Amino acid sequence: MHFVFVIEPSFTMQAFSSAIEVLRLARKFGEGARFSYSVASLHDGPVPASNGIEVLPNRAPDDLPRGATVVVVAGAGVETRPNPELLARLRRWSREGHPVWAIASGVVRLAQAGLADGGTVAPHWEDIPYLREHHPRVEVATSLFVLNAKHPTCAGGGASADLMLNYIANAGLGDLVDEITSRLMIDGVRDGRMKQALPAEMRYATSNRACFAAIRLMEANLFDPLPLTELARRAGVSQRQLERVFKTDFGKTPKAVYSELRLAEARQEILAGHRSILDIALDYGFEPAKFSKTYRRIFGVLPSKDRR
Repeated sequence: MHFVFVIEPSFTMQAFSSAIEVLRLARKFGEGARFSYSVASLHDGPVPASNGIEVLPNRAPDDLPRGATVVVVAGAGVETRPNPELLARLRRWSREGHPVWAIASGVVRLAQAGLADGGTVAPHWEDIPYLREHHPRVEVATSLFVLNAKHPTCAGGGASADLMLNYIANAGLGDLVDEITSRLMIDGVRDGRMKQALPAEMRYATSNRACFAAIRLMEANLFDPLPLTELARRAGVSQRQLERVFKTDFGKTPKAVYSELRLAEARQEILAGHRSILDIALDYGFEPAKFSKTYRRIFGVLPSKDRR
Protein backbone atom coordinates (compact mmCIF):
# COMPACT_ATOMS: atom_id res chain seq x y z
CA MET A 1 0.00 0.00 0.00
CA HIS A 2 1.36 3.39 -0.99
CA PHE A 3 0.01 6.40 0.92
CA VAL A 4 0.01 9.84 -0.68
CA PHE A 5 -0.41 12.53 1.95
CA VAL A 6 -2.07 15.55 0.36
CA ILE A 7 -1.37 18.62 2.48
CA GLU A 8 -2.65 22.18 2.19
CA PRO A 9 -1.35 25.35 3.88
CA SER A 10 -1.87 25.41 7.68
CA PHE A 11 -2.18 21.62 7.85
CA THR A 12 -1.73 20.08 11.31
CA MET A 13 1.86 18.94 11.72
CA GLN A 14 1.27 16.49 14.57
CA ALA A 15 -1.48 14.65 12.71
CA PHE A 16 0.75 14.43 9.62
CA SER A 17 3.96 13.43 11.40
CA SER A 18 2.26 10.89 13.71
CA ALA A 19 1.02 8.93 10.71
CA ILE A 20 4.30 9.29 8.82
CA GLU A 21 6.38 8.04 11.76
CA VAL A 22 4.40 4.81 11.99
CA LEU A 23 4.88 4.16 8.28
CA ARG A 24 8.57 5.10 8.48
CA LEU A 25 9.18 2.49 11.15
CA ALA A 26 7.13 -0.10 9.28
CA ARG A 27 9.49 0.42 6.35
CA LYS A 28 12.53 0.29 8.63
CA PHE A 29 11.50 -3.10 9.96
CA GLY A 30 11.23 -4.68 6.53
CA GLU A 31 7.75 -3.71 5.31
CA GLY A 32 8.77 -1.00 2.88
CA ALA A 33 6.92 -2.48 -0.06
CA ARG A 34 3.66 -2.67 1.91
CA PHE A 35 3.74 0.73 3.61
CA SER A 36 5.47 3.28 1.39
CA TYR A 37 4.48 6.94 1.32
CA SER A 38 4.97 10.29 -0.40
CA VAL A 39 3.68 13.85 -0.03
CA ALA A 40 1.73 15.90 -2.55
CA SER A 41 0.15 19.35 -2.66
CA LEU A 42 -1.79 21.49 -5.10
CA HIS A 43 0.48 24.41 -4.22
CA ASP A 44 3.91 25.03 -5.70
CA GLY A 45 6.89 24.95 -3.37
CA PRO A 46 7.06 24.26 0.36
CA VAL A 47 3.76 24.04 2.25
CA PRO A 48 3.64 25.67 5.72
CA ALA A 49 2.02 23.77 8.56
CA SER A 50 0.00 25.53 11.25
CA ASN A 51 3.17 25.73 13.39
CA GLY A 52 5.08 27.54 10.62
CA ILE A 53 7.32 24.62 9.66
CA GLU A 54 7.36 24.02 5.90
CA VAL A 55 7.20 20.65 4.17
CA LEU A 56 8.38 20.19 0.60
CA PRO A 57 6.13 17.76 -1.33
CA ASN A 58 7.91 15.11 -3.38
CA ARG A 59 5.06 13.98 -5.62
CA ALA A 60 2.97 15.78 -8.24
CA PRO A 61 -0.79 15.50 -7.75
CA ASP A 62 -1.15 14.28 -11.35
CA ASP A 63 1.30 11.45 -10.78
CA LEU A 64 -0.28 9.20 -8.16
CA PRO A 65 0.73 5.52 -8.22
CA ARG A 66 -2.02 3.18 -9.34
CA GLY A 67 -4.28 2.26 -6.42
CA ALA A 68 -2.46 4.58 -4.01
CA THR A 69 -4.37 5.68 -0.92
CA VAL A 70 -4.90 9.43 -0.72
CA VAL A 71 -4.72 10.87 2.81
CA VAL A 72 -5.91 14.48 2.94
CA VAL A 73 -4.49 16.51 5.84
CA ALA A 74 -5.75 19.95 6.78
CA GLY A 75 -5.78 22.28 9.76
CA ALA A 76 -8.29 24.17 11.85
CA GLY A 77 -10.46 26.77 10.15
CA VAL A 78 -10.82 25.09 6.75
CA GLU A 79 -14.57 25.71 6.86
CA THR A 80 -13.79 29.39 6.26
CA ARG A 81 -11.15 28.76 3.56
CA PRO A 82 -12.78 27.37 0.39
CA ASN A 83 -10.62 25.07 -1.69
CA PRO A 84 -12.73 23.99 -4.70
CA GLU A 85 -9.70 22.67 -6.58
CA LEU A 86 -8.87 20.23 -3.78
CA LEU A 87 -12.50 19.11 -3.48
CA ALA A 88 -12.63 18.43 -7.22
CA ARG A 89 -9.39 16.46 -6.99
CA LEU A 90 -10.70 14.35 -4.10
CA ARG A 91 -13.83 13.46 -6.10
CA ARG A 92 -11.73 12.66 -9.14
CA TRP A 93 -9.30 10.46 -7.21
CA SER A 94 -12.20 8.60 -5.66
CA ARG A 95 -13.77 8.00 -9.10
CA GLU A 96 -10.42 6.71 -10.34
CA GLY A 97 -10.42 4.07 -7.63
CA HIS A 98 -8.04 5.63 -5.11
CA PRO A 99 -9.06 5.01 -1.49
CA VAL A 100 -9.46 8.42 0.15
CA TRP A 101 -8.69 8.84 3.85
CA ALA A 102 -8.79 12.02 5.94
CA ILE A 103 -7.09 13.08 9.13
CA ALA A 104 -7.55 16.15 11.34
CA SER A 105 -9.56 18.82 9.49
CA GLY A 106 -9.05 16.88 6.31
CA VAL A 107 -12.30 15.25 7.48
CA VAL A 108 -14.04 18.57 6.74
CA ARG A 109 -12.62 18.54 3.20
CA LEU A 110 -13.89 14.98 2.77
CA ALA A 111 -17.39 16.11 3.77
CA GLN A 112 -17.23 19.23 1.60
CA ALA A 113 -16.34 17.03 -1.37
CA GLY A 114 -19.51 15.01 -0.76
CA LEU A 115 -17.55 11.80 -0.21
CA ALA A 116 -18.65 11.32 3.40
CA ASP A 117 -22.40 11.51 2.76
CA GLY A 118 -24.14 8.50 4.27
CA GLY A 119 -21.00 7.40 6.08
CA THR A 120 -19.44 7.80 9.51
CA VAL A 121 -16.44 10.03 10.18
CA ALA A 122 -14.30 10.83 13.22
CA PRO A 123 -13.47 14.56 13.05
CA HIS A 124 -11.66 16.59 15.66
CA TRP A 125 -14.20 17.81 18.22
CA GLU A 126 -13.61 21.41 17.08
CA ASP A 127 -15.04 20.48 13.66
CA ILE A 128 -18.10 18.62 14.99
CA PRO A 129 -20.45 21.66 15.26
CA TYR A 130 -19.68 22.71 11.67
CA LEU A 131 -20.23 19.23 10.27
CA ARG A 132 -23.48 18.71 12.14
CA GLU A 133 -24.85 22.03 10.93
CA HIS A 134 -23.68 22.02 7.32
CA HIS A 135 -23.40 18.30 6.49
CA PRO A 136 -26.38 16.55 8.11
CA ARG A 137 -25.98 13.50 5.85
CA VAL A 138 -22.64 12.74 7.48
CA GLU A 139 -22.76 10.69 10.68
CA VAL A 140 -20.33 12.19 13.17
CA ALA A 141 -18.56 9.96 15.70
CA THR A 142 -16.69 11.25 18.75
CA SER A 143 -14.19 8.39 18.63
CA LEU A 144 -10.50 8.93 17.91
CA PHE A 145 -10.79 7.29 14.52
CA VAL A 146 -13.00 5.22 12.23
CA LEU A 147 -11.06 2.62 10.28
CA ASN A 148 -13.68 0.18 9.02
CA ALA A 149 -15.44 2.58 6.68
CA LYS A 150 -15.35 3.44 2.99
CA HIS A 151 -13.27 6.49 3.90
CA PRO A 152 -11.22 5.93 7.07
CA THR A 153 -10.85 9.09 9.16
CA CYS A 154 -9.32 10.24 12.41
CA ALA A 155 -9.50 13.27 14.67
CA GLY A 156 -5.84 14.11 14.17
CA GLY A 157 -3.05 14.64 16.65
CA GLY A 158 -1.68 11.44 18.11
CA ALA A 159 -4.78 9.57 16.91
CA SER A 160 -3.19 9.45 13.45
CA ALA A 161 -0.65 7.00 14.85
CA ASP A 162 -3.46 4.90 16.33
CA LEU A 163 -5.23 4.81 12.97
CA MET A 164 -2.12 3.58 11.18
CA LEU A 165 -1.18 1.10 13.89
CA ASN A 166 -4.65 -0.45 13.82
CA TYR A 167 -4.45 -0.64 10.04
CA ILE A 168 -1.16 -2.51 10.31
CA ALA A 169 -2.55 -4.79 13.03
CA ASN A 170 -5.55 -5.61 10.82
CA ALA A 171 -3.09 -6.67 8.15
CA GLY A 172 -1.98 -9.44 10.51
CA LEU A 173 1.26 -7.76 11.58
CA GLY A 174 0.81 -7.62 15.34
CA ASP A 175 4.52 -8.16 16.01
CA LEU A 176 5.34 -5.19 13.80
CA VAL A 177 2.89 -3.04 15.78
CA ASP A 178 4.65 -4.03 19.01
CA GLU A 179 8.01 -3.11 17.50
CA ILE A 180 6.77 0.28 16.33
CA THR A 181 5.06 1.21 19.61
CA SER A 182 8.19 0.34 21.59
CA ARG A 183 10.30 2.61 19.39
CA LEU A 184 7.77 5.47 19.61
CA MET A 185 7.39 5.03 23.39
CA ILE A 186 3.66 4.42 22.99
CA ASP A 187 2.05 2.65 25.95
CA GLY A 188 -0.48 0.55 24.10
CA VAL A 189 -2.47 1.11 20.93
CA ARG A 190 -5.84 2.81 21.30
CA ASP A 191 -8.63 1.19 19.33
CA GLY A 192 -11.75 2.53 17.64
CA ARG A 193 -13.78 2.47 20.85
CA MET A 194 -11.68 5.20 22.40
CA LYS A 195 -13.49 8.52 22.65
CA GLN A 196 -12.01 11.96 22.28
CA ALA A 197 -11.59 14.03 25.41
CA LEU A 198 -14.45 16.39 24.62
CA PRO A 199 -14.75 19.64 26.57
CA ALA A 200 -17.54 19.86 29.14
CA GLU A 201 -19.63 22.21 27.01
CA MET A 202 -19.93 19.49 24.36
CA ARG A 203 -20.44 16.50 26.62
CA TYR A 204 -23.05 18.18 28.77
CA ALA A 205 -24.59 21.13 26.97
CA THR A 206 -26.30 23.52 29.36
CA SER A 207 -26.99 27.24 29.58
CA ASN A 208 -27.28 27.12 33.37
CA ARG A 209 -24.18 28.65 34.93
CA ALA A 210 -24.41 26.73 38.19
CA CYS A 211 -24.88 23.46 36.32
CA PHE A 212 -21.93 24.15 34.05
CA ALA A 213 -19.76 25.21 37.00
CA ALA A 214 -20.60 21.98 38.81
CA ILE A 215 -19.60 19.90 35.80
CA ARG A 216 -16.29 21.73 35.53
CA LEU A 217 -15.68 21.00 39.20
CA MET A 218 -16.48 17.34 38.63
CA GLU A 219 -14.01 17.14 35.75
CA ALA A 220 -11.31 18.79 37.84
CA ASN A 221 -11.86 16.32 40.69
CA LEU A 222 -12.25 12.92 39.07
CA PHE A 223 -9.63 11.18 41.20
CA ASP A 224 -10.90 12.56 44.51
CA PRO A 225 -14.68 13.11 44.12
CA LEU A 226 -16.20 16.08 45.90
CA PRO A 227 -19.33 15.62 48.03
CA LEU A 228 -22.50 16.94 46.44
CA THR A 229 -22.82 19.54 49.17
CA GLU A 230 -19.39 20.91 48.28
CA LEU A 231 -20.18 20.94 44.56
CA ALA A 232 -23.33 22.95 45.23
CA ARG A 233 -21.53 25.36 47.55
CA ARG A 234 -18.78 26.09 45.04
CA ALA A 235 -21.34 26.47 42.25
CA GLY A 236 -23.17 29.03 44.36
CA VAL A 237 -26.48 27.20 44.77
CA SER A 238 -28.17 24.91 47.26
CA GLN A 239 -27.90 21.16 46.91
CA ARG A 240 -31.61 20.89 46.17
CA GLN A 241 -31.39 23.55 43.47
CA LEU A 242 -28.39 21.84 41.86
CA GLU A 243 -30.26 18.55 41.77
CA ARG A 244 -33.23 20.26 40.17
CA VAL A 245 -31.26 21.90 37.35
CA PHE A 246 -29.39 18.67 36.59
CA LYS A 247 -32.66 16.82 36.37
CA THR A 248 -34.06 19.50 34.05
CA ASP A 249 -31.03 19.74 31.74
CA PHE A 250 -29.78 16.15 31.72
CA GLY A 251 -32.58 14.03 33.15
CA LYS A 252 -30.07 12.74 35.69
CA THR A 253 -28.94 13.52 39.20
CA PRO A 254 -25.57 15.21 39.81
CA LYS A 255 -24.40 11.97 41.42
CA ALA A 256 -25.22 9.98 38.27
CA VAL A 257 -23.46 12.49 35.99
CA TYR A 258 -20.41 12.53 38.27
CA SER A 259 -20.28 8.73 38.21
CA GLU A 260 -20.52 8.67 34.40
CA LEU A 261 -17.70 11.18 34.05
CA ARG A 262 -15.42 9.16 36.31
CA LEU A 263 -16.35 5.89 34.62
CA ALA A 264 -15.72 7.36 31.18
CA GLU A 265 -12.21 8.42 32.19
CA ALA A 266 -11.57 5.11 33.89
CA ARG A 267 -12.64 3.29 30.72
CA GLN A 268 -10.11 5.20 28.63
CA GLU A 269 -7.36 3.92 30.92
CA ILE A 270 -8.71 0.38 30.81
CA LEU A 271 -8.79 0.38 27.01
CA ALA A 272 -5.46 2.09 26.46
CA GLY A 273 -3.16 1.14 29.32
CA HIS A 274 -1.78 -1.76 31.24
CA ARG A 275 -2.41 -0.72 34.85
CA SER A 276 -4.46 -3.10 36.92
CA ILE A 277 -8.21 -2.61 36.86
CA LEU A 278 -8.21 -2.56 40.66
CA ASP A 279 -5.80 0.40 40.75
CA ILE A 280 -7.85 2.28 38.15
CA ALA A 281 -11.07 1.72 40.11
CA LEU A 282 -9.50 3.00 43.31
CA ASP A 283 -7.96 6.02 41.56
CA TYR A 284 -11.37 7.16 40.39
CA GLY A 285 -13.01 6.78 43.78
CA PHE A 286 -14.90 3.51 43.22
CA GLU A 287 -15.13 0.67 45.69
CA PRO A 288 -13.71 -2.42 43.98
CA ALA A 289 -16.80 -4.51 44.77
CA LYS A 290 -19.07 -2.00 43.02
CA PHE A 291 -16.84 -0.93 40.15
CA SER A 292 -17.38 -3.91 37.84
CA LYS A 293 -21.13 -3.93 38.45
CA THR A 294 -21.50 -0.22 37.72
CA TYR A 295 -19.15 -0.47 34.72
CA ARG A 296 -21.21 -3.26 33.17
CA ARG A 297 -24.45 -1.36 33.77
CA ILE A 298 -23.10 1.70 31.91
CA PHE A 299 -21.06 0.06 29.13
CA GLY A 300 -22.70 -3.35 28.85
CA VAL A 301 -19.50 -5.30 29.46
CA LEU A 302 -17.23 -6.12 32.39
CA PRO A 303 -14.00 -4.08 32.51
CA SER A 304 -11.85 -7.20 32.21
CA LYS A 305 -13.63 -8.24 28.98
CA ASP A 306 -13.61 -4.67 27.71
CA ARG A 307 -9.83 -4.59 27.97
CA ARG A 308 -9.46 -7.88 26.08
